[in-house]
Amino acid sequence: MRRLGKPTLLIVETISAIHFPFPQREADFKQKPDGSQNRSLVTAVIEGYAEKRLVPLRLDPANGTISIGELLFSKAVFGDLIEYVWLGGYPRWKDGVRPRYVLAIKKKIEQSGSWLFSGLHLS
Repeated sequence: MRRLGKPTLLIVETISAIHFPFPQREADFKQKPDGSQNRSLVTAVIEGYAEKRLVPLRLDPANGTISIGELLFSKAVFGDLIEYVWLGGYPRWKDGVRPRYVLAIKKKIEQSGSWLFSGLHLS
């Protein structure tokens, strides 16, 4: 029998903590706008397997790139990531309702005036 490593155990414990399995019908699988209520539970599980670290964020307006840790994104692709979160990822937000933190991010983006968000329209 194969022994489970730390990453696998983390996934198993996290899924168990958030009431796996997912709905049987794909159409019923939606992001829950109140899902942040589980944050402390999921954080406690993750802390058993990982340590908290700061991840550097670098903006390079001259080249139009953004790096998060070791990942490098063009401005366009970074905008696509923001839009993906705005929409609720693949399953979309349940009933089209976004959580408060996502609405707050949108407001900050709209007020920022940064080159990073120019041309980005979240509706």
